Amino acid sequence: MQLCSLARGALSALLLLAAVPAALSNSDYIETNVNNLRHFNLEPPFVDEGVQMRYYDYGGDAIIDTANHIRLTPDLPSRIGWLWSNTPLPNDYWKVEFDFKIGGKGGYLYGDGMGFFVTKERAVAGPVFGNSDYFHGLGVFFDTYANGKHEFSLPFVMGMLGDGKTPYDGAHDGGANRLGMCEAYFRNLREYSRASVTYLKGSFVQVQIQLQPNDKWLDCFTITNVTLPEDSYLGFTALTGDISDNHDLLAVRAETLSAEALKNYNAMPHLPKNVVAKVAGTSFFGFVFKALLLVGVCGGLFVAYKKYSADSARRF
Repeated sequence: MQLCSLARGALSALLLLAAVPAALSNSDYIETNVNNLRHFNLEPPFVDEGVQMRYYDYGGDAIIDTANHIRLTPDLPSRIGWLWSNTPLPNDYWKVEFDFKIGGKGGYLYGDGMGFFVTKERAVAGPVFGNSDYFHGLGVFFDTYANGKHEFSLPFVMGMLGDGKTPYDGAHDGGANRLGMCEAYFRNLREYSRASVTYLKGSFVQVQIQLQPNDKWLDCFTITNVTLPEDSYLGFTALTGDISDNHDLLAVRAETLSAEALKNYNAMPHLPKNVVAKVAGTSFFGFVFKALLLVGVCGGLFVAYKKYSADSARRF
């Protein structure tokens, strides 16, 4: 019976905690308390009245088509292009959403891919999807060409945290650096694809992707316990080698949180919504169900014991 007493005590404590999932759902509040980071937003025509990009720099083979897109590389071999913000992103929280389109004439061989970067360094071209190697910060790679054999399919999306000392493992498509990934066939689709990258200092980077405008968002991967370098810049890069593709950026939208909303956010568990929902929905309620089941069994045993005691008393 001591086990039953413990079970009843545990159930009482769990019922007191039943408000936790409701509290977790308050993270929805954050979405209504954002500040638009206008300096990072891009859409056609991409340039101001003086035909200048005020808050970004671009270079290499990147070309601005003011009616449609920023073409980081054309579908030609040995091209490299980049676009970098000239002001750093906020240090505590940001969310960047961007529309892109990758494709070309190649039916079987094409590449190499596109990079999304938030790094201490900026505007230095190199071999990592058009960015310099040994970078310090976050890299999210949209890889379309396999340099080796894999158990997964290409194209795919992967995340890497650069420490400024470790090179990108290009020979194995980032195998030594890969902290998260997902397969996502975003190449040569009819319309543009959309990606979302969210960062909370000290907590996580979450990457989601929407393959076509009316598709559901897919949770690609989440990297936890992440703190990026202070005053990091936003960059988009692309690279072609012997084989090629068009790598186009169509729009960028960025946001952060107000100071008060960020304070409230920091009081909550630092997990993306899908992770919070999984923890609250599976672990918590699964535990409650088991506790209820145990209490029910104990209750049945207790009733049987009382009946047995009463019958024994009548016999004597």
